[in-house]
Formats: sequence, structure tokens, C-alpha cells
Amino acid sequence: MLKLNYNRIALLACLFVSNAALAQGETVAQVELKDLRSSRTTVSYHPNKPTILMFYQPGCKWCKKQGETMARLQKQCSDSIHFTLVGDKGTRSELKRELRHFSDVLPALQNTDVFARQSGGIIGFPTTLVIDNNGEILVNNRGMMKDTILNRLANQLTQGLCSP
Repeated sequence: MLKLNYNRIALLACLFVSNAALAQGETVAQVELKDLRSSRTTVSYHPNKPTILMFYQPGCKWCKKQGETMARLQKQCSDSIHFTLVGDKGTRSELKRELRHFSDVLPALQNTDVFARQSGGIIGFPTTLVIDNNGEILVNNRGMMKDTILNRLANQLTQGLCSP
């Protein structure tokens, strides 16, 4: 419990200069979502490491920009953090077509109404969630997160193991 509180304080300090909101005890259940890059289904967050999940929609230029940073961090930090894209507000074919703007290293899933409700709703794009391996939403951020904030967040989540 002490470690969890320390992590919350550290994340709050890390995000102080951004517009991210520290989620207050919200949790999301493991939900199976369809993979947009294949025909299989996968779970919404990783059970063994924290997940940084970004909701995107077709035509969102800020989503593409944040996706570049997430792809770089995925290459550097994949042993410690799981990064995922979740497409919303489009048909499956529109969301798959939009993936041409994102790196293949980022897993991409299709959102469902159930998952959207559980994760607190999506008001704008991109919306970024930081989910711990128990499903607790640590951060719920609407709008693009700056590179420096994502870098600090990755460093903080891994306790210094991932310092881009």
C-alpha cells in the first residue's frame, strides 16, 4: 500500500506540469478487444506490467504525433511497459486504414462500448490512460501528452529502468 501511494505521489509530481488527471481509484476490468492488425482478440491491458493506452480516432493529427513518441518508447521500454493503441469512432476498416500513420511496433485494438464506459469514457482524442497491472487507472489524460511528459512518465513507471 505504501508503494502504491508513493507511486501515485510520484506520478502526480511527474504530471504536475501537464493537464493529466490522476485517477482516483478507478479500475477497469480485463476486456477482450479485437486486434486491428490480425483477426485475434486480446486483453485490454497487460497483467504483468503497467500499460500506457491511447485512444485514437481517424483523422486525429494529435493522435499521430503522440503515437510517434509511444512507438519510440515501446522500442526502448517494452520489457517494462506495455503500450497499446485503441481505435474508436470509426468502422473497423477506417481504424485499420488509420494504422498506416502508426508504427507496427504498437499493438492496436478496436474499442467497445463496454471498455469505453469502464475506462471513464472518452471525451476527446487522444485520450491516454495509464493502467497498472491490477487494472487500476493511475492517469486519465484528455488531449495530447507532450514528449517530455511521456518520457518522464515512462521513467517513473519503471522506477528509472526506462530513461529515454
